[in-house]
Formats: sequence, C-alpha cells, structure tokens
Amino acid sequence: SYGIMLTSSSNNTITGNTIQNNSVGIYLSPSSNNTITGNTIQNNGDEGIRLSGSNSTITGNTIQNNDYGISLYSSSNNNTITGNTVQNNSSYGIYLDSSSNNTITGNSIQNNGSNGIRLSSSSSNTITGNTVQNNNYGIYLRMSSNNNTITGNTVQNNDNQGIYLYSSSNNTITGNISVSSSNTNIYIDAGANYNLICSNQHGNSITNEGTGNKVYNNK
Repeated sequence: SYGIMLTSSSNNTITGNTIQNNSVGIYLSPSSNNTITGNTIQNNGDEGIRLSGSNSTITGNTIQNNDYGISLYSSSNNNTITGNTVQNNSSYGIYLDSSSNNTITGNSIQNNGSNGIRLSSSSSNTITGNTVQNNNYGIYLRMSSNNNTITGNTVQNNDNQGIYLYSSSNNTITGNISVSSSNTNIYIDAGANYNLICSNQHGNSITNEGTGNKVYNNK
C-alpha cells in the first residue's frame, strides 16, 4: 500500500502531510518535475519516499522510522534532496541506485541502521553540507559509483567507516570533517582507484588500498 502514489505525473506539489503506516509513504514512478516538501513521513514498512524520475525536489521533510528513508531508482537524475531530517530508519537514510547528477545537500541524516548515504552504480552526484552521524556507516559508495563530489560534510560517530569507497573511482572527497568513527575515518578499498582525497579534517585515519589515488593535506 502507498500513502501517496503518482504515476507518470509531473509538476505536482506534495506538502504538509503526515504519511504513516503504509508500505511506501510517497511513491513517484515514473514522475518528474515534482516537489515534495514539509511532510512528516514515518512508520512505513519500506521507503518513506521512493522516486523513479528526474528534476524533482525533496525538501524540508521529516522522514523517520521507515525501512529506507529516501530512495532513488532507475536513472532518477537531476533531483535535489535538501534540508530534510532523515533519522531512525532501519536500513539506509538516503539511497541512490543507478541515478546520476543529483544533489544531496544540507540534510541531517542520523541514527539509521545501515548507511547514512549509500550510492550504488550512481555517478556524478554532489553530496555537500550534510550532517551524517550515528549511523552504521556514514557515506558509502559502491559498484562503480564514479565521478561523485563529496565535500563539506560533517561525518561523525558512525559505528564503522565515516566514508567508504568500494569499487568506485574518480571521486572527489574534500573539505569534510570525518571524526569519532569507531573504525577508519576514510576507507578506500581495493578497486577504488584514481580518487582525490584531500583537505579533510581528522582524515589522518585513512586506509588506501586502491591504485592511483591522490591522498594529501588531510589532518
């Protein structure tokens, strides 16, 4: 069951709702140029918001106690996720799968059971100015998530790595504060190559197993 479902619908605004106790809170597929703002989306069995579409804005929502908080699938490109509180979800806070050129900025992402932000096969996204804390992993890139920019985030008190790159290359990770994780702050796995890791605070706890990565000026 869906709280709100739009199919092949554009130029809609979904605002000011409390959406709870469904399978998916808000489901847009395939729908573009929509705005989801100022909603409370909670206690849904799967995603709080599931989007398959482009050029939409998800802003100022509280998304909590779902399985996933926000998920973008199937070439969901050029979307903006900004100023949301995404917390206490049992799996991922924000999840991008095969989606590119999205902006994730200024969100509070905390106390999620798995990754705060997870990208899988998703490239050329910008992740900036978020607070990502008290998750299992902070920001996790996997499976050819390439050419992403991760900058100016505060990533702290996550159970495992603050920022983890797995089989993902040519990413830029700069100007982040990555502190107080129980494990390595930034981990570059074998197969994660030609990434730029620089000017991160408390980034001296870095594991680099890849090839051709540039790691410098972290402190």
